[in-house]
Amino acid sequence: MAHATEQAWQQPGLKSATGTHYVLKGPKDGRLVVCIHGIGAYSACFDKLAGALVNEGYMVLQYDLMGRGWSEPAVDNVDYGGAGHVDQLHQLLTELQLQEQPKDIIAHSMGGALAALYLDAHPPVHPSKLVLLSPAGLMNPGPIRPLRALSCMHGLVQKVLRSGQEGAWKQDFVVKKGENFEQMMQMQRDQLQHNPHSFNAFFQSALHFPLYGIDEQASNVGRMSDLSTFIMWGKQDKAVPMKPSLSRWERHFTQRLERESNPSQPFSQGVQKEVWDKAG
Repeated sequence: MAHATEQAWQQPGLKSATGTHYVLKGPKDGRLVVCIHGIGAYSACFDKLAGALVNEGYMVLQYDLMGRGWSEPAVDNVDYGGAGHVDQLHQLLTELQLQEQPKDIIAHSMGGALAALYLDAHPPVHPSKLVLLSPAGLMNPGPIRPLRALSCMHGLVQKVLRSGQEGAWKQDFVVKKGENFEQMMQMQRDQLQHNPHSFNAFFQSALHFPLYGIDEQASNVGRMSDLSTFIMWGKQDKAVPMKPSLSRWERHFTQRLERESNPSQPFSQGVQKEVWDKAG
């Protein structure tokens, strides 16, 4: 994988009328799969998974959350909350005339919580699959709750976090070496370098998005009879620790997989076919 340069950092897909960047690939008559990335990532993290699914005959939609990748930032910081992110996805699917189409969702980290919020607001009308990869939404509040309460500290915290971005990314990996690790690190560097809105989008999502406490919405989604749900977690996950989050999701969902993924290999590489088969 060639590292992005000033010339290579170019929008790979299209933009919606509301400024959401997306890539839609695969046969038009293929089953739709929507990929939702995490709080600090962008749609390119699903490239290998999307390619594998397209080869299987699926139509795959990757998109950048507002302010991430090539998507326009939110008009107001409060729009980085749950409702704003749900509206972004709903508007995109509506514009692409995919809202009523049978669809499945693969979502990682914050994207997992967003998937639950979206399905709660827009229940599927056809049998669907939901694949959650280390989903946020039911994690412990940790330092997030006091940070949200101390608005006077937000400027200082932003400076500290921004200066330590590379170290924070590395902490998400147990094995900090290898081709996949270097590829994912370079993707994050490219976004930070070329997208001036990406850090603020990350920080404002941490302040406004429900990374914890979505029990009601998760319970509603878990009771949907037409939804087949599959949860996958790395036992050594540090960004969204498996304990106690997995047991909280298990209260609401009956189908899940607990496995220790290769920490040097990003979730979107190497496990896609096994995950998709078991989800079915």
